[in-house]
Amino acid sequence: MSTSTRMTSAALGVAALLAGGVAVSQASAATSPAPSATADGAVTSALTFSREEERMARDLYAALAGTYDGARPFSMITKSEDRHFEAVGALLERYKVADPAAGKAAGTYADPAIQKLYDSWLAKGKSSLNAAYQVGVELEQRDVADLNKSIAGNLPADVDAVFGRLAQGSQRHLAAYQRAVAGDLGTGFGMMGGRSGDSTTPGRGNGMMGNGNGTGMRGGNAAGGDCPYLDADAT
Repeated sequence: MSTSTRMTSAALGVAALLAGGVAVSQASAATSPAPSATADGAVTSALTFSREEERMARDLYAALAGTYDGARPFSMITKSEDRHFEAVGALLERYKVADPAAGKAAGTYADPAIQKLYDSWLAKGKSSLNAAYQVGVELEQRDVADLNKSIAGNLPADVDAVFGRLAQGSQRHLAAYQRAVAGDLGTGFGMMGGRSGDSTTPGRGNGMMGNGNGTGMRGGNAAGGDCPYLDADAT
């Protein structure tokens, strides 16, 4: 990303997120004009699709958390997916790409393929809690594959950097759902466990629902935790 100080709050937010920190608040954001950025067809397509995919993940996990009385890891990863959604939104603003999420209610999408995935995964996830965990596995596997495909394309460095962080977070989400499918939840899934996790190794701590294997959602360090986009003070 450009190191120019002439950034909008959205561009500053992306910079902070890439560093593993919290997005800059509106109160402290710079007010000078944003640097010029031009989106070609590939950038527009990649950002538009990613925005819809991240919103679909957030909406789906929120719906499943509601179905199963706030069950983890859905309830925590929903917050992480919202950060993913915001990060892509900052890029949309910078590249002046129309937001496909504008005016859309949760669970409704402009992309028919995304809509079909949401509807089918929601139906499957509501059939049982274990099926819902499997939905998380399938969604995160697809998300990682889609992000890696975009990264392999000829996209600007700042877009690749954000997509790389999204892929890291999705890999950790995938691991959490795989453990859930396997029944590895401890006596309480330790998603809010001790701050002993790092970027590769799950921590172990006292979860909100009892002692369990913490994936460091409140994380070991700026680059660690369950997701690079969920800051250390998230609840």
